[in-house]
Amino acid sequence: MTIRNMWKELLDESEIMDYYTKNNVRAMIIGFGKMGLLHGSILNLLKPSIVVGVVDKSKLLTFLLKKVFTNVTVSRSIDELIEEKLVNTVYITTPTSSHYSLTKKLIELNVSNIFVEKPPTVNSNQLRDLINKKKPGTIVMFGFQKRFALTFRHAKQLLSSGALGEIYKVESYIRSGDIVRETTRFKHLGRGVLLDLGVHLINLLQWIFNPVKILSANYKSKYTGVDDEFNAELEDKAGFPISFSTSWIDQRFRLPETMIHVIAEKGELWVTEDHLRINWRNGEKEAYYRPHYYSGYPPVNLADQEYTIEDIHFLNSIATRTNPKTSLEDGLKTMMLIDKLYRVAGAG
Repeated sequence: MTIRNMWKELLDESEIMDYYTKNNVRAMIIGFGKMGLLHGSILNLLKPSIVVGVVDKSKLLTFLLKKVFTNVTVSRSIDELIEEKLVNTVYITTPTSSHYSLTKKLIELNVSNIFVEKPPTVNSNQLRDLINKKKPGTIVMFGFQKRFALTFRHAKQLLSSGALGEIYKVESYIRSGDIVRETTRFKHLGRGVLLDLGVHLINLLQWIFNPVKILSANYKSKYTGVDDEFNAELEDKAGFPISFSTSWIDQRFRLPETMIHVIAEKGELWVTEDHLRINWRNGEKEAYYRPHYYSGYPPVNLADQEYTIEDIHFLNSIATRTNPKTSLEDGLKTMMLIDKLYRVAGAG
């Protein structure tokens, strides 16, 4: 793979073409916190005025938003915007506990296109119910944005092609230092870092590899009353082990980092959001960084590039009426493994 315009080889055509500029998407953001603001801003940069509504339960926030966004309908009621047919696309960027009930309500209200931030739901039973209720033609996509990072796509391409030969072992982690003191924010869920942060890495591991067995699982609680660290040993269908670790109390990480390390017949590969490195057995070394992958793409950028590519993919899925990569069914597979890990560890 050549370095120049590497991104073109790692994207589907539908993620490069600007189908999203041609369709009549009228989007609403439910929950205007950090993620709601990020997605709303990216959407409006991709296609000005695509966001026509914002819903938030905070009286103060909606009051302020009405003063700032004069061309956007701001409300505390979902029904108001949908019943008046102001929107056909909804982003759910609220706390995890509300994802199931909001998605269910939107499906019942015949909303055509729904984007739900991660994790999809609290457990796989909720997600199974949404699959049963989903109507033909409805598009539902989950916010597993790591799947849209070109570093991880490059790693999958290399491993799927057999470039590294037989895989002997995989080591992986996703870590942050977000939790530094006691909090009860997650106690009502009964689940912590594995559901909130580890879900990204579980989804990546299922996409790149094929873990079919849990060899061990354990957790540690320090600040939240639920899992603050979670470690597991999985086994791939091919028989090699996959170690998994997630933590949100690791103060070595100012920002979250995801890492996958593959030990294989022809070399070792390390991949994160920021870079991909290979040490070949013959002594040669290769390294690729963000500028190699994102030179000239995506067209706008407010945070990590994968967020913009993710939103482009969702809008293009709407325009072409095709199932998104991180669909309900993809999310169910991930949530089923999350449930099993909690059961084996005696948590959640």
